[in-house]
Amino acid sequence: MHLIIDGYFSDPKKIEDKEFIYNFLDTYPEEIRMTKVSTPQVTRHNIPEPHEQGLSGFVLLAESHISIHVFPERSYVNIDIFSCSEFDPRKATEALEQRFGLTGVKSRTLDRPHPEIE
Repeated sequence: MHLIIDGYFSDPKKIEDKEFIYNFLDTYPEEIRMTKVSTPQVTRHNIPEPHEQGLSGFVLLAESHISIHVFPERSYVNIDIFSCSEFDPRKATEALEQRFGLTGVKSRTLDRPHPEIE
């Protein structure tokens, strides 16, 4: 299952905090019953165009991964949860809306086929 969330937020100071993003990636997998297999990585990208500056983060899971891209200048965030395991996308989206204070959220779910192992 692949959950894609695009959202806007009203508190850019909170969302541009590298520690906040790290803590999200560090604690959220357990909240949705997934297993981290790496420490989260968070990188600030300071490029010449201010509207493209922000933070990107990633955590590798036994089930796959979670990634996040934050653009404070645009008050925009993109979160992907990619998993071989089933989870409740509605609950996951609601939890992310609350945690990040998101407004104008759009979410999409793509099912992943589960090939039989021979």
